[in-house]
Amino acid sequence: MKGKLLSAEDWHYLLQMRTLDDLLKYLSGTDYARVLARFPGATPPLGELSLALYEDLFKDTARLSKAVPKNGSRLLASLLLRYEAENLKTILRGLWRGSPPQEILALLYPLGSLSRLPVEELLQAGQVTAAVDALPSTVFHGPLRQALAQFQAQGRLFPLEIAVDQAAIEHLGIALKSLSGLDRAKARSIIGMLVDGTNLSWLVRFRHLYGISPEETINYLLVGGRHLSLRDLGRLARTTDLPAFREALPAPYQEVLSEIDHWGQVRIFAERWLVGKLHQVFLSDPFQIGLPLSYLLLKELEVKSLECLFSSMAFGESPAKLVERISVPIGGGVRV
Repeated sequence: MKGKLLSAEDWHYLLQMRTLDDLLKYLSGTDYARVLARFPGATPPLGELSLALYEDLFKDTARLSKAVPKNGSRLLASLLLRYEAENLKTILRGLWRGSPPQEILALLYPLGSLSRLPVEELLQAGQVTAAVDALPSTVFHGPLRQALAQFQAQGRLFPLEIAVDQAAIEHLGIALKSLSGLDRAKARSIIGMLVDGTNLSWLVRFRHLYGISPEETINYLLVGGRHLSLRDLGRLARTTDLPAFREALPAPYQEVLSEIDHWGQVRIFAERWLVGKLHQVFLSDPFQIGLPLSYLLLKELEVKSLECLFSSMAFGESPAKLVERISVPIGGGVRV
């Protein structure tokens, strides 16, 4: 399965394409041919095309979940909770705006039978609080109930959205506890680096884009990171500029982010470092859950990069300019 991911050569040519039709024609000669086959004729709408790519990712998750032991399967399934979280946030936003159910439904990730959300009941809830009451059998119910007071006090969805994101990531930590030995060690390392990357991204967004206070930002961050402790996160949240932020980073992130010159690069540089670590997993013991876990994260980054490429092409931007803004999931990056 890993061998079917796009290669450095594929990305080199994809980033040279001048039209979306040329881009899709090239992809039809790769493993994505089976995805594109559902769109014969005219160029498909970008939204439908992106959702088709994610559906392919979800099918890989389901396939691998059936091929690993029970506890490993539970961990891989927990990865999908992040997309359940995105679907739930989309539904809550739609209810908040009063959007028609069909309009909301068209925006949801196509998890199909892998979803545990009562989507129809949520769409018919009418109000945000009623939707929260419809979630008692999910991991999101408790955190959302606790966040309702802040939602009502602030009059915005942000406290609920953060509660949903936190619940999805924290459930990965719960799934880790069912593993043992090499499986647990490898999975803990990978999930820990994923948590680190999420925290770095949130730190930048909350503090330097949204202007949230250090104290409130710290309250929103995740536990379970690989290299970033709560003390590290607190210190980073209190920095006021980029040089101080870089200086406050512990190893290995101080080196990883040493060359960034604006806040927007933090997430990209951290993701590229993670890509290298995911590829390294395939050089270690083949009989452990880290391999399917790493594959799915690499596939996810590939889909996200293609999604960005489609949008860039559709809006007339040169794909080559995207190289500095996307995390192409190949070892050593890509040159154009």
